[in-house]
Parts: sequence; C-alpha cells; structure tokens
Amino acid sequence: MWKKTGSALRTEIAQKQRKESGEPPADIRKQCNVISREFSGHSCYIMTPAGDSGNASSNKEILYLHGGGYVLKISPLHWSFLAGLVDKLRCTITVPMYPLAPEYNHTDVFGMLVPLYEELLSGMDGRKQVVMGDSAGGGMALALAQLLKERGIPAPAHTILISPALDMTFSNPEIGAVQRKDPVTAVPAVREIAQWYAGAQPVTHPLISPLYGRLDGLGPLSIFTGTHDIVYPDVKRLKHRMLEQGIPAGYYEYPRMLHIWPLFFFPESERAREQIYNIINGL
Repeated sequence: MWKKTGSALRTEIAQKQRKESGEPPADIRKQCNVISREFSGHSCYIMTPAGDSGNASSNKEILYLHGGGYVLKISPLHWSFLAGLVDKLRCTITVPMYPLAPEYNHTDVFGMLVPLYEELLSGMDGRKQVVMGDSAGGGMALALAQLLKERGIPAPAHTILISPALDMTFSNPEIGAVQRKDPVTAVPAVREIAQWYAGAQPVTHPLISPLYGRLDGLGPLSIFTGTHDIVYPDVKRLKHRMLEQGIPAGYYEYPRMLHIWPLFFFPESERAREQIYNIINGL
C-alpha cells in the first residue's frame, strides 16, 4: 500500500478501513480486562490487568496512540504489544480510536485527544500519566505534548516515542538510502496522506510535523529508533535540536532495526520493551 498514490491509494485505504474492525482480538480479551466507551463520537478502549477486577495495581496510566499512517485502524500487533505492557506493568492503558484520514484531518484528531487527555488527567488522583505512540501515533504524541504546553495544560509524566513520524514532508535527503532497508513503510503514499491529514494547514505545521514545533517545556521524553527505520534521519534531527537547546531526552538507537521494531518479536524488540518497562516503572 505504501508505494501507491492517487486513486489506487484511496481505493486500498477505503477497503482496509471497511474490512478491519480495529477491535481487540479474542485472545487479548482473555489476557486483559478490556472495556469500550465512546468519546467524541469515536470508540475508546480501556485495558486493565486480568484478575484485578478492572483495577490496575500500578500508579501508572498510559494514553497510547497507535500507528497506521493516519489512515489505518489499530492492528493485532499493537494489541499484543499493549497487552504485554498491561501484564508487565499492571497498569491501565487508554487506547483511543482517533478519527482517520482522508475523512478526517489533524484538527479532528486533536479535537478528540486534548479533551481526552484532560479528562484522564482530572481523574489521576496521584497516579502518573504517560503518553506513548508509535509511527504516526508517535508524531501525534509529540505534537500533543507541544499543544498541551501551548494551552497551559500540565505535561505528561513521560512521553515515549517509538519510531515517530516527525516531518511529514519526508524531504530529508538521507531518507532514500534508509527507505531501501525498511520493509515496513515507504515515502510515496505517506507524502500524499500527509496532505489529507494536514487539511487546510501546510504539512510543516507543528501539529502535522512536530519536528518544526517548540521542544522546551514538554516534560520528560524518550525516543526509540532503528538505523533501518524510515524515520531515523528525522529522529536524528530531533535529537540534535534537543542537544543544541540543552533539552534532556532518553535516546535509544538500535543498529539495523526497522520501523516500529519494539512491537515485533526480535531479540532487540524484547530488549527495547524492557527499556520501556523500566522507564515507566521508574516514574
């Protein structure tokens, strides 16, 4: 799909959106307690540890923004990753089914995410709110942190970015060489999708491409990238910008790892997941 453009791309996306439910698979519902609610006209799932009567024993809560290029629903791979987080951390995870392009754009997405974050924050009662996302969801997580700061809303206790999409122009000259090594995604479709997601704004607007936004005052950040990850060149730019501004961040770079590898089943995936567990447990 990621190498298609034009009507072929729109047709395939429409087919996938009709076909894929995005609902948690049956095996995930056996591993965790999963309930569904509606928020801003869209589904929102809440995951808690099995056997805890719907209550997590951890004082950590995670708002997770799934990847999918702004157009695809959450996948079984995501659900498996999230179930592992719930089991390991004994935490609560809120998973919004945010509105998808091309029917919706970034204004609809953040029109859902900001009120949802505020609602979660208001009910924290001493617990720690983490925001995490992968790929497109990683870019949303960073853009959300920037928007929260702009609006004077308290920052998350930690924001974790997994292979985040940071610059939707995909104009970095280093991307071509990396793209040939990354079997997960490709530039042609993503550039076109970025126009849909941007709506009336330029693609360089920070809510679409958070690399161009302010990086100060966002709260603690951790960033995971692999050297065979299509977003790796832009993640390096983010790292350099933060270093230049004296902004601390956890930076985890894995040789030869591809896009969103922490969700997969390589030895390096397990190591990255353990690092994520440690980050959250350490809050």
